[in-house]
Amino acid sequence: MIAMDVSTPLRGARVARVGHTARRRSIRHLPTTVLRQGVLGYVGALAAAYVLAYRHFALPDRWAAGVVALVGAWLAYSFAALPAYERARSFKPAIRLVEVLGVASLGWLLVDAETTEVMRHATVATLIAPALLAASAAVHRQLLRRTPTILVGQTESVRRLESRWARRKDIDVLATCSWRSPHENAPVGAVSDDGLTDVAREVLEVVARRRATSVVIASGRAFTTPALRHLAWALQRAEVECLVVADMSDHVELLRPRRVGDQIALSLRAPNDHLMSLAAKSVFDRVAAAVALLLLSPLLVVVALLIRLGTRGPAIFRQQRSGRDGEPFTMYKFRTMVVDAEDRLEMLRARNQGAGPLFKLVDDPRITRFGRFLRRTSIDEIPQLFNIVKGDMSLVGPRPALPAETSQYSEWVWRRLHVKPGLTGLWQVSGRSSLPWEEAIRMDLQYVNNWNLRLDLAILARTVRAVMSRDGAH
Repeated sequence: MIAMDVSTPLRGARVARVGHTARRRSIRHLPTTVLRQGVLGYVGALAAAYVLAYRHFALPDRWAAGVVALVGAWLAYSFAALPAYERARSFKPAIRLVEVLGVASLGWLLVDAETTEVMRHATVATLIAPALLAASAAVHRQLLRRTPTILVGQTESVRRLESRWARRKDIDVLATCSWRSPHENAPVGAVSDDGLTDVAREVLEVVARRRATSVVIASGRAFTTPALRHLAWALQRAEVECLVVADMSDHVELLRPRRVGDQIALSLRAPNDHLMSLAAKSVFDRVAAAVALLLLSPLLVVVALLIRLGTRGPAIFRQQRSGRDGEPFTMYKFRTMVVDAEDRLEMLRARNQGAGPLFKLVDDPRITRFGRFLRRTSIDEIPQLFNIVKGDMSLVGPRPALPAETSQYSEWVWRRLHVKPGLTGLWQVSGRSSLPWEEAIRMDLQYVNNWNLRLDLAILARTVRAVMSRDGAH
């Protein structure tokens, strides 16, 4: 049930459950509420501090009481200072107490360098609380990974988000509340303020009924329409997270809020767009590629001999590809096709199964029998390690495209050429050839705009799994 004054749109609105039936429903959902707010972690932290202070270390009563009082007050403050949707998964309480204890310990050492055994034991008894609470937060992040979410906004934006988030493991879209144009000739997305008020009321009802903990508004009117602003305030009172999506369609940018004058702006600067990050990535790439070449050199020799013995022609296939900022370079691969494969391409172009400017043919007659094996196992890509050592490529990055493909790129697709192409990449470990062209480009742009060395290591680890499973390889 929604309690509100209906004389003014959403004035005083808040999610409230009243009545005998609602109280019974609240009692039935009490275990879920306890879990979602991390109450067990808070209680466990206080209990552990009590056991260590009074039982294990047997501290003097004054010290033990001080430890329990400090931990209890800190837990109570932390619980009250965080909104309901953050309590279970936040590391802030643990970090803050460790910081306070660090400053206090430093002050104590400055006053008295001879730390007593009692104080050491009291410190350990106090530190057990943030340690357990941090462990509880880590467990809850796994147990509650899928945030119960409601999408709000214009029909097109909501449908696009719902489709994009359908396979995600961190978001559970429970319901959508959207609006269309009020009449046939109205501009797309147009809707009256009264209509938005109705949508806002519907959102509050769905939040109460489905017990959602997050509402995502996908509308440019979120900051200017009174009804949507009032909705955000009502959700705030109900301790339900309210987020506004910066709808950039398929342009996946790293967004950082900044205050410009008296306004909030979103910064679009990439996180590692500076010389030190680029230098670190280059050194890591070249050293790792050189070590890999040394370890794989026996395999390279054997594969090269088998290619030469199987068909006439060179073992290494050289081809011009577009590098960073479109600069051409010669890419190396093990030859998997007949020697005159390029000459036969035009005859097969009508059978193209690829999307966009890509040419793909699953049963390409130009591929040799041994070449098909090399492609399925991705062994044909290993000579690109020489390109990485030379500096033409990176271990992780967008797929190295042909100049004929990049000449057809639109301005926003060209963005994928702002970094070096990679031996592997985000789209390669997410389906490879089975992905649609638009999804592959979106993943490339996501990598370009958000790359870091930790992400590179994660993609390299996923590459091993993708190669072993031959996911999407042709």
